[in-house]
Amino acid sequence: MKKSLLMLAAATLMGIGSADAQINQNKCKFLGNITTSGQINPPNLNIKYESLWDQLTPENESKWGSIANKKVSSVDEAINSWNWSACDREYKWCKQNGVMFKFHVLVWTSQFPSYLLNLSSSEIRQQIEFWFKAVAKKYPDIAIMDVVNEALPGHAENTNEKGDVFKPKLKAALGGEGASGYDWIIEAFKMARKEFPNTVLVYNDYNTFTWQKNEFIDLVSKLVKGGAPIDGYGHQSHDLDDYYKYNNINDFGKTLKEIHDGITQKGGRELQCYITEYDISQGDDNTFVKIMENTFKPMWEADYVSGITLWGFVNGATWRSNTGLVTSSGADRKGMTWLREYMASNAGKTATAKFCGKSAGGNSASVEASATTIVLGKSVEFKANVSNESGIKNVVYYIGSNKIGEDKGTFTWTPESAGEFTIDVVVTCNDNEELKTSTSVKVVEPNKPYKGVAAEIPGKIEAENYDEGAAGMAYYDKSAGNTCDDFTNFYRKDDVDLKEIPDGVAVGSFQGEEWLAYTVNVKETGDYDVTMRLGEGNTSGSLLISFDKSNVEQEVNVKKLGDWGVFEEVKLEKMTLVEGEQTMIIKNTGEWIDVDWIKFGNDSGTETVATSASVAVVPNPASSTIEITGVTPNTVEIISASGMVVKKSNEKVMSITDLANGIYMVRIVTNNAVLNKKLVVEK
Repeated sequence: MKKSLLMLAAATLMGIGSADAQINQNKCKFLGNITTSGQINPPNLNIKYESLWDQLTPENESKWGSIANKKVSSVDEAINSWNWSACDREYKWCKQNGVMFKFHVLVWTSQFPSYLLNLSSSEIRQQIEFWFKAVAKKYPDIAIMDVVNEALPGHAENTNEKGDVFKPKLKAALGGEGASGYDWIIEAFKMARKEFPNTVLVYNDYNTFTWQKNEFIDLVSKLVKGGAPIDGYGHQSHDLDDYYKYNNINDFGKTLKEIHDGITQKGGRELQCYITEYDISQGDDNTFVKIMENTFKPMWEADYVSGITLWGFVNGATWRSNTGLVTSSGADRKGMTWLREYMASNAGKTATAKFCGKSAGGNSASVEASATTIVLGKSVEFKANVSNESGIKNVVYYIGSNKIGEDKGTFTWTPESAGEFTIDVVVTCNDNEELKTSTSVKVVEPNKPYKGVAAEIPGKIEAENYDEGAAGMAYYDKSAGNTCDDFTNFYRKDDVDLKEIPDGVAVGSFQGEEWLAYTVNVKETGDYDVTMRLGEGNTSGSLLISFDKSNVEQEVNVKKLGDWGVFEEVKLEKMTLVEGEQTMIIKNTGEWIDVDWIKFGNDSGTETVATSASVAVVPNPASSTIEITGVTPNTVEIISASGMVVKKSNEKVMSITDLANGIYMVRIVTNNAVLNKKLVVEK
């Protein structure tokens, strides 16, 4: 979002209560703010920034487009000719006054240097490298920085500012979307880490609480899984007014934690959370305070939040109306009064942080877990990392006060019970500096078939009767809560969205990447007709159905079937399944879709018993050759227990000397039937 400020009236700011005492007395978390109309302490105003806030973010002065104003041919030219003066002044002031400096922002498709629009991908890439290196030379000890800003689909793509034109150019210059969809962002973080080895690197975006929560979780977790050296994520928080309007404001803390846990679980590593641009746009002071106390308080008291940056404090000089904490004449609004009282309370002063925000930019530790959710009886591996150049001397792992292990390399832990565990990690560096971090692991019981009984094939499997088990094991659902249309907590109580339909229950609001697991029992190896009852109100949808033991998967493409609520039976291609209990997974690989049931029949898989009884494979068991009797086949296929065709012939007699001992299926294709017979090979 473009932060265009209104000019601050040159009024004398008087009467700010407790102006000489810094609001934040917390030893670890910071409470910051931004510059006002390009100034830290505006002239003719009786206010000292350092008496209020302990961290500063330049609102506009350190943005890419504010500094880089022309194409350069070297880092030195960038340093000598670009417009650094405002950022220099603010960086220097922070150093002199003991206020933490945050750099905002390295890469953005809004407020970017306009000259980049006319360059090729290779030229843009070179200019980005000059920019990163120049910032690192100018400001070698930046504590925190936003590396990439507002990259979610639809963000920073303003047509008037040419963001819609520059965004694809920037992606191409940094390597494109790639396998993750965000490889270009991952590359930006790798470039930043090279130049800023000790800086906390943050991804920053908006609408993350109300409108694009799931998209934000998906993007950040993909950065982590893709190998980005990312340390934290930032909630701009400009959508707090929308959250208040469309949600229960008392639930905000749950939403904040849900996002953090989602990123940790999907990404496999816990990141720091920063509230980067906190503001509330409310002219009514009572509403302002209600939103603030229900959002700021859970943010501040969450141990994974390292610090909060307010986005302006003088009303009339902030980028959105009615977001200021004090009036232009200097009087506290009710929100500022509440903030002072809360920060002076025991809760405000003693709130803990897993990652100490005030030590950002110093040495830090992190720990990687091989998995964040595991089945009881399995193990998880931990690997600690430190920014301290002296290296690791020792690592000790705790659950509460109980030591569970010690290893400076990779530590393997096998839990003895199910539950959610916080693993506290104490790292001792070779220079004896002690660093602390933590991670979390959820241990779940193994999946169980719905109501304890595996679904039988052939037969019909209701979509809502997926396995009983934990999220990520029995199912994956991107939205919190069992809610679909007007139905909430319907039929089952986990997060899969279900709804009532005229003839039963269906899985609804089934969206891309979500999946459901089913324990099934295939009664007999063979070919099965497959039919699904689906609802698709969009232009199209797609699913992927897979069986682990049968080693088969099938893609299902579904065109629009009618308005939502309309179901049709969709016939799929035949599937060859192997006898025995196994896991079937239905995964959504496209648009939203509703799923009622999936049916497996073997009407054309085998002939009737009377006809089939006259056909035999002899001898059986066999060791060297077999003969098909009772029918003249067109083709004969021998299929292994894993579902692979290992031999094929159009003759009645086949050699099996090259087959290993075991049980196979013989598929016999005639003019009017497909017959399946069991074969035992014994030598």
